[in-house]
Amino acid sequence: MHDARQQLAAIMDISREAILILDSRDFTVYVANHRAEKLFCCTDRELKGKPFYELVSAHQVAGLKMLLEELAAGRSPTKQATQHFYRKDKVDFRGDMVIRSLTDAAGDCQGMMVSIKDVTERLAAEEQLKRMEKNYWEIFNSTNDALFVHDAYTGAILEANKTVETLYGYSREEVFVKNLQDLSAGVAPYSLNEGIAQIRKAVEGGPQTCEWLSKKKDGELFWTEITMIASRIGGEGRVLAVVRDIGDRKEMERHLQYLSAHDSLTGLYNRMYFEAEFKRIVDEKAYPFSIIVADLDGLKQVNDSLGHVAGDELIKSAASLLSHVVRGDDLVARLGGDEFIIVLTETDEEAAQMLMERIRAVERSMQAGDGSERVRFSLGSATARSAGEVGDVFSLADARMYEDKAQRKRQKSTA
Repeated sequence: MHDARQQLAAIMDISREAILILDSRDFTVYVANHRAEKLFCCTDRELKGKPFYELVSAHQVAGLKMLLEELAAGRSPTKQATQHFYRKDKVDFRGDMVIRSLTDAAGDCQGMMVSIKDVTERLAAEEQLKRMEKNYWEIFNSTNDALFVHDAYTGAILEANKTVETLYGYSREEVFVKNLQDLSAGVAPYSLNEGIAQIRKAVEGGPQTCEWLSKKKDGELFWTEITMIASRIGGEGRVLAVVRDIGDRKEMERHLQYLSAHDSLTGLYNRMYFEAEFKRIVDEKAYPFSIIVADLDGLKQVNDSLGHVAGDELIKSAASLLSHVVRGDDLVARLGGDEFIIVLTETDEEAAQMLMERIRAVERSMQAGDGSERVRFSLGSATARSAGEVGDVFSLADARMYEDKAQRKRQKSTA
């Protein structure tokens, strides 16, 4: 017995935890080690004889008494719990507590050994971490962008926020069994292999941003902008993908692109597009090609007598006429004001002349239909059969158009 007491005393002295020996009858402190004195800010004399349950928070006293009584009755050899303890200065702390029954050879409880480890800082850190994780998830799920966490090597989807459900139409559970192929257009350059290649670029070359043709659960394709950022989470390679729906932006880009190439009044191609397209035709040596210069007659008189609204309607009618008589691959453009031009690829003089005759025929039918001469063109054409003739094709067509205009005026004056 003497050796056992010495061993217990040695254990208590070298222990890094506070240790108290309790009387099994009234649960008062019988022995306390130095760690206990320091933890409770008491001397050994102040702790001895003190009921153990007076060291805990008042609302935990009843539960602690019940636990001690179970040990004293031999119904359990050990109990453990996390308790709120109070120091002498009334400052509380939280401790992980383990109580072991000290029994004799017959198995009767002769006392209890309580070991206490101050875990206040650890629990505070855990609570702070929980709050941070909660804030993280609130932010993760409240953003308007869809967020994915991918495995940096396989591209597998490891995590996704709630916006994914709205954007793609899948539940989060469904998303986790999908891959990049399922969420993409599925054809190059928007397929599984290209998606994994983008993830690898983020890992090896830093953050990557690209436009991606994505696919909803119902098969609808839509444009997204994806930013990928690589990092390590829990020691594992991960890539965060931030996905934004840019359908409205792409539509605006298409609209702006259309406006940059088309005349806003008529919808025909504008001068800038015509010049670029004509250069392409020349560069491709698509000979022979012909041009028809069409000058809308009478626009000034309509503007002066009926106003510019009526003049605009006349211009739109003229544009509609030209659009309907040309072939699908011919180029019709409004150069400005009353000037129009038609470029006919792989077309000689005879074919150009036939088109001008069709324009005249449609003019006459329109005039006959409403009883007024609304749309009337002065027309001139020229053909380039080689690069050497390209430089003169516009001046020659213009000259012929003015000849036609003069002739029509003469005919009108003698009529």
